[in-house]
Amino acid sequence: MISNFAIKKKYIFTILFILLFKGLLEYGYLTFVHPLFEYSGFNVDVNGIKMLESYLVVILLSFLLAKLDDYDKPSKIVVYILYLNLYLPISSLYWLENHSRMYFWVISASILLLYLIISKFKPINNFQLKEGSNLAISILIGISLFVYGYLIAAGGLTRINLNLLDVYSTRQGYVNSSNTLITYLLPWQAHVINLTSLTYGLLKKRKSIIFITLFLQVFLFSMTNFKSFLFAPLVVLALHFLTKKGYKNGLLMFMSILLSIFMSSMFFLYKITGDILMLSIFLRRLFFAPSNLHFVYYEYFNQADKYMLSHSILSRVTENPYGLTPVRLIARDVYGEDFSPNVGIFADAFLNFGFFGIFIFLIILGFVLVLLDSLARPAPFILAASIMAIPSMSLVNSAMFTSFATHGILFAIFVTWLTTSLFRKKNDSIKEEGKIS
Repeated sequence: MISNFAIKKKYIFTILFILLFKGLLEYGYLTFVHPLFEYSGFNVDVNGIKMLESYLVVILLSFLLAKLDDYDKPSKIVVYILYLNLYLPISSLYWLENHSRMYFWVISASILLLYLIISKFKPINNFQLKEGSNLAISILIGISLFVYGYLIAAGGLTRINLNLLDVYSTRQGYVNSSNTLITYLLPWQAHVINLTSLTYGLLKKRKSIIFITLFLQVFLFSMTNFKSFLFAPLVVLALHFLTKKGYKNGLLMFMSILLSIFMSSMFFLYKITGDILMLSIFLRRLFFAPSNLHFVYYEYFNQADKYMLSHSILSRVTENPYGLTPVRLIARDVYGEDFSPNVGIFADAFLNFGFFGIFIFLIILGFVLVLLDSLARPAPFILAASIMAIPSMSLVNSAMFTSFATHGILFAIFVTWLTTSLFRKKNDSIKEEGKIS
């Protein structure tokens, strides 16, 4: 039994490290992002009252989300990624750039709603396939053979490149040779199937499976040059380490600590070398570009007609008011360029249905995560957490239904369900609600 004092101390440290990370983001914005990239829309218009609001709301939400660590629910990794990678930078830009109060508060309320759904709803009863392990292995191997076979047949061996500074020609070669099916299957392979295999090897301590999977992941990267393929196994290894050391019930705190250490090291590297590349990638591109786009989309669609999913799953029943996708519309009307300024779940919800849409989309996401927790119960926490971590990152800068389908969130849940029969918990200490005693 965890003492109340220990629980309260854990909450306090979690809040403090989240505030530390938030402060580092804001320091980096004021001293690096704004001075060097103001030309691309990173402005400063500090509002003191909104700064106070921002910190008070973050403290409250951080306390509540820290309580999710008392639950053995893999969905919390999705919530934490969304919170740290997207919501915190949004909360910073809210006062640094003096953005809409209503937009910020609705997004904040939707995070609270997501927490309530995950923490309060009981697991959904589901059934396990008797031959689930055999079916899972057959499906995963079948897709793997197709993906690797297709890439090799489409000239992948001639494109092999491991130089991280020269990836665009290889990536363009893959794009030119791809089709709709491989566009879906490739991220599923890299972010779900290979990570499932890696997790299995780690849990079963099968070094041969671990090394083969890592080789196949690097091989996949060499033929396509999507950098996330190299980053993904590191996330799984970090999650496995934290879980093995007994830190899964302090996951939010340790994620905040690791992000703070990483960001501090990026600042130090920049001060020593003067090279802006790494800090630009990890501070500007990873954290502030997606959050800034959320406000860009809000400003545009606040007074414009909403899409109502006419460019997506409701295209047959609703008329697209613009004849373009939202991404192409923003690229044309706001930036005057031909590129793809993709935006994440909050702005995607707003451009479709306004403020009401933000709550609807977060409710949908919440029940998808309840389904994940329900299907993942027979297996160790690390299984579903590892499978879901990378696909869920797409919620930061992609539309929700695109994240569900193309980026593999629903496929990850399906694989989780299939592969639970491969694993058995050594000690089932989970109550009916999934809460740790």
